[in-house]
Amino acid sequence: MQGVASFDFRVFRNNRQTVSAPDRNRSRIGAPRPVDFHALLGRKAWFELPAAARHRFEVGAHAQAIRYPGAMQVRANLAGLLFAHVCRLIGTPLVTLTGENVPVTVEVYDDGKGAVVWDRTYRFPGRAPMQVSSRKVADRTGRLMEVVRGGLGMALRLSVEDHALHFCSTGYFLILGGLSLPIPTFLTPGHAHVIHTDLGQGRFRFTLSFIHPLWGQTIFQTGVFRDPKEA
Repeated sequence: MQGVASFDFRVFRNNRQTVSAPDRNRSRIGAPRPVDFHALLGRKAWFELPAAARHRFEVGAHAQAIRYPGAMQVRANLAGLLFAHVCRLIGTPLVTLTGENVPVTVEVYDDGKGAVVWDRTYRFPGRAPMQVSSRKVADRTGRLMEVVRGGLGMALRLSVEDHALHFCSTGYFLILGGLSLPIPTFLTPGHAHVIHTDLGQGRFRFTLSFIHPLWGQTIFQTGVFRDPKEA
């Protein structure tokens, strides 16, 4: 996990304000760079994606915030729920409830500091809305990472399979004081696998799963969303 902390972590505040980093921090951990999914995948894999999926992930696609409404199946085993509750200490990166056909809204926007923000709001019946927020960033070498508000993050590997975009975790870390500390996978919900599948007619499926080496599938979520631009 060397070189993970190559950006100013203050861009991960829980708001859309941008904060200028002091020069000493920029020289120490480097400035963030815009996430370029096309460059990360390469030309061949990029053009294996449907045009609608490419539009959602091209540079600048979310210069203005876009809201994607949908509904999800949200499941977790006992270990997954335990991890979710423990993670509340660092900003609730995982929901602590389960349900079927849960209304979810995903708001995506560029934060102006090189990160693409995903804010997911879950509305479980009889409960206050629960928001999960994460940011995808590229370090100065171009490597893709996803980080939540409390500093927990994971490095991601991108691929395209059967015309769907796949994100797979390759390691976890915790950012403290501009430094990254590797976290063993067994202390996390497990290996993460996210799939974005375009369904045509302005719809796409989002699937998220975590597989732990000891506890199996700790978390599973899947649901269909509408793209307001295509609608």
